[in-house]
Amino acid sequence: MTIAPERPASALPPAPESGQIVNVRGSTWAVADVRRQGLPRSPADEGTAGLAHVVSLQSLEEDRLGEELAVVWELEVGHTVAPDQGLPDVVTADGFDDPNTLAAYVDAVRWGAVTSADADSYQAPFRSGANVEAYQLEPLRRALQSSRTNLLLADDVGLGKTIEAGLVIQELLLRHRARSVVIVCPPSLRLKWQAEMRDKFGLDFVIVDSELLAQTRRSHGLAANPFRLHPRVIVSMAWLPSLRAQRLLRSVYADVRDTSLARRFAFDVLVVDEAHHVAPASPSAASGHRGYAVDSARTTATRTLAERCEHRLFLSATPHNGYSESFTALLEMIDGRRFSRGALLDETALREVTVRRLKAELTGKGFRPRRIAALDFTPSDDEQARFATLDRILTESARANAKGRSGDIVSLLLKKRFLSSPWSFARTLELYEHAATTGALPDLDDEYYQEILGSEASDEEEGDVEHPEFTALRQSKASDPLVSASAQEISALVDWGRGYEHRPDSRLTRLIEFLDAVCRPDGKTWTNERVVVFTEYAATLDWITRVLSQRGYRDVLGVIQGSTPPEVREDIRAAFTEDPSKAPVRVLLATDSAGEGIDLQDHCHRLVNFDVPFNPSRLEQRIGRIDRYGQDQVPEIYHFAPDSTSSTYAADMDFMRRIAEKVGNVAQDLGSVYQVIDAEVQEHFAGRPRKKGRAAPDSGDAIITRALAGGMELNRRLTELSQTYAERKVEMHLTPGNARRVVDAALALTAQPPLVEVGDEDTDAQVFAVPALGPAWQPALDGLATRLEPDVLRPITFDETAQHNGVVHVHLGTP
Repeated sequence: MTIAPERPASALPPAPESGQIVNVRGSTWAVADVRRQGLPRSPADEGTAGLAHVVSLQSLEEDRLGEELAVVWELEVGHTVAPDQGLPDVVTADGFDDPNTLAAYVDAVRWGAVTSADADSYQAPFRSGANVEAYQLEPLRRALQSSRTNLLLADDVGLGKTIEAGLVIQELLLRHRARSVVIVCPPSLRLKWQAEMRDKFGLDFVIVDSELLAQTRRSHGLAANPFRLHPRVIVSMAWLPSLRAQRLLRSVYADVRDTSLARRFAFDVLVVDEAHHVAPASPSAASGHRGYAVDSARTTATRTLAERCEHRLFLSATPHNGYSESFTALLEMIDGRRFSRGALLDETALREVTVRRLKAELTGKGFRPRRIAALDFTPSDDEQARFATLDRILTESARANAKGRSGDIVSLLLKKRFLSSPWSFARTLELYEHAATTGALPDLDDEYYQEILGSEASDEEEGDVEHPEFTALRQSKASDPLVSASAQEISALVDWGRGYEHRPDSRLTRLIEFLDAVCRPDGKTWTNERVVVFTEYAATLDWITRVLSQRGYRDVLGVIQGSTPPEVREDIRAAFTEDPSKAPVRVLLATDSAGEGIDLQDHCHRLVNFDVPFNPSRLEQRIGRIDRYGQDQVPEIYHFAPDSTSSTYAADMDFMRRIAEKVGNVAQDLGSVYQVIDAEVQEHFAGRPRKKGRAAPDSGDAIITRALAGGMELNRRLTELSQTYAERKVEMHLTPGNARRVVDAALALTAQPPLVEVGDEDTDAQVFAVPALGPAWQPALDGLATRLEPDVLRPITFDETAQHNGVVHVHLGTP
């Protein structure tokens, strides 16, 4: 056996001194403190006993500034001490930097400094790739003026709540007030949040789901927890309540309860997008008493998570559903010290946590009043006759069951499907006939209606057996709501609806005429115009897709529904928002699964509601896809209107048109019209007399309405923020020329080829092509390619006013 010679004590790495720069674990650090330990190292390990040194370090990496680390210096592997450069002994002409290089260095140092002591010296807006508006700085101002950020961002649809949340997140990270961030959003928005945070703020987020968990276990072991491995994560609000997610989170929550640790919060920042989906369901108000909000699994999981997060940002354009009990339960999750579920609201406290602006209040920002228009059509005699048959069956069955005019909820469900499409009605009635009875149907009261059809209807994909609508239909079989219908009548209605499988009805015929007039007026050549068509049911969507494909739209059609995979959904969205000369898509068909979070305002300003949901929030979310920031045309919203209201079918279609117009034209918070529309729909379809007063007086409504209304004080603050923002840019030397000078100097110092000016026909600003760069520069190229052309890098500009889909704005937050 050969015995290795002992390493002399002089060969041990010398301990650094305070103030020196060292490289440890692949990163650069400044030595803050060096402490010599009292106990010597084991001579069995070192050969010669000696004292170890604990070295306290502070990170100098830009994305980890202020992070601290303590290491035992003698036990580290691969660490080095940067040699002291000192001052030159002899100064020569060649020893001076080029003035441009020095100026670039000074600007880089200036932009890297963060003044934590000054709450008004924002950094995040200058490090983002977004074209930040002054009104988007209000949440940031409030976040920096409070020790803990608890805000409800309730801006109108399309005003950029994602940008506002991103600014707050980045500022908290820059000021070292936060390190870990968790974003909770609907499943369809996970990829959008990940892309927005990366492209606009240079922040990498990891989507935590079952797939990532499997990958983490393979790479890090069975006990690995992605919530501990990744400081910035995105979680679907549908996956959050699952047993697997809750098991992972409980282990993180346990760290907070551990008294031996200094951690008070499991995560530093929580962001909940479309927060109205996690609010408790609206309460019942029986017998005139105040109701109590009912928690869902989402509510419970989100509240538990919020309690263990220091900063909380909840985002929703429609946070108030008309019931203050549900609204206060949402506020309790945001700030449990100020608000309590079911308690009376403090208007001052509500104003302090709420940021709400309507497009109408932001004059001068280019928001154009939407135009509501009707597509006139003539219902066929066959359609009107079949609807009259259905109405007769429902009325006679309700009378036989001792109900009202057609007092069972089946009346509303089946008529709603009929008014969507003959094919959807036939599929629903067919499934209903073959479904087994599963229980008695509750009476049609306000609470039941709101949950199944109205203002509290599920946000999940509508259409097939698993949806709450069909569950209600199946349960209704116990009371036989179609008792007056013979088997032949039911079969005839099903056969009639199935007969439309490959042909249009009167409404779809009118839609095709409209699309032809807009997208190919000569019948052959496609124009650059685009139209998005929304429908509520998957069956209706499939039917419209088949018919349009037969009419020559197959190659220009994009389809998004609840079953569309997220990656495919993003590809379709990218094609629809790309320049029409580069992407053939002209018509986008979508269910309400695309009604939230997806931006369609680029190259599209026309939206058609093929059917009208009873839930006002869904309708407003649809309109918000094109009526949003960046829309340079007048948003045109179309609904179908029969040219006569003499028949029951035409009268019901016209009633739904008027409901849609009421929502489309409302200029105030939707909470004020939720219950009105609920009552109008029930009165019209079910024959229930409208109540003169509310069952339970809601004393919080007036306070909520005032707090969500904004006003002169907010406009004054926005003016101040706009002036401060402009002045700060001048102080920081943030000009396109200075930004380019820094990049040019960095490329030269790392022996990379320079940028190549190529120009752009849409702007007079300087636009550059990016040359082939070395491996160290590859992260900076993220976001230059598009989903449609992943191998082609778009040109860049340093002028934020010159960016568009074909040119990328390079900003301080770019990796």
